Amino acid sequence: MATIPELEANLLKMQQLVKAAQNEVQQKTFQDIVTNLTQQLEIEKSKLNSSEGESLKGDESPPPEKKKQLILDLQPKPEYKIEAESENNENESLSPKQDYAFQGLGVLYGKIVKRYEDNDGYYNAVIKDKVYELIVVNPRVRDFLKADYNPEKNRYLTVYPNIVHYPQPKGSSKAPKINFTIIAANDLPHLELKPNEFKLFGLWQFIGVSRCPVISIHRNRKKDGSDRVSALKERFKDNEKFHKNLTRANHVPLLWKDAPVRPFRFNPKIDKDKQGDRYFCKVKAKFLADRGVWGFQELLVEPTLDIPRFYKPIKVTTFS
Repeated sequence: MATIPELEANLLKMQQLVKAAQNEVQQKTFQDIVTNLTQQLEIEKSKLNSSEGESLKGDESPPPEKKKQLILDLQPKPEYKIEAESENNENESLSPKQDYAFQGLGVLYGKIVKRYEDNDGYYNAVIKDKVYELIVVNPRVRDFLKADYNPEKNRYLTVYPNIVHYPQPKGSSKAPKINFTIIAANDLPHLELKPNEFKLFGLWQFIGVSRCPVISIHRNRKKDGSDRVSALKERFKDNEKFHKNLTRANHVPLLWKDAPVRPFRFNPKIDKDKQGDRYFCKVKAKFLADRGVWGFQELLVEPTLDIPRFYKPIKVTTFS
């Protein structure tokens, strides 16, 4: 739960966004968030007043040491510091104050077919006459696809989006390549998501190779280094290209017309401390196969400036 100083800071920021809203939809969304934050703030203050009253009731005054401790407890907590980052530095941004994590998970409904007739190691998904490459990472999934192969059968596919963006020459617009990493195939729906629905948890921003704003889904990182990515980085510590693929983010293009916050856009002409805010958003979106993008459906929680820990993508060293 957020502290009172944190709630007050967020409330002030949202009140400013209400004043700067560009249309009625944005203004209503901001106002709803302001109302929610105000309620949370009142609850936290009532809890504080109650606990303070309990601690001070009775005829005896608390000893000087207790008074000092009480005053210290009521002081605003220090803000988290953002450490300077170099291009390939893996220092994290703000530590998350809620149980947030990067995620991109969805459901497709269609057929699984072999990419090559004489090879059962590569597969495609056929979704409404559109063909997408399937990336199979888990050996159990590969064994299942081999054993239960039926190109005429429709299944519910649980997948991660895997997006490859290409440089955009001036005056052109090349669509990204969309693949999916398959983690399960079922005859009946087993998630709360409908076909083509995805949960996208990531950074709402623009990137240089996409004209459409994206939700950037990075690799989650645990503070103690006990995650799978850390283990693989250590195991293959001399393989730079492997590290690049391992820490690569998925930038999912998202059409979000009346977003409550603006997507972050880096401006190389201004100082770093004057750049806009970068928000972590949790949304539900529908994959629009005919357009190669996702369309916003629902905001699952209010946008936050508290960004979960993640691995910074690295660049491979090249020698001329």
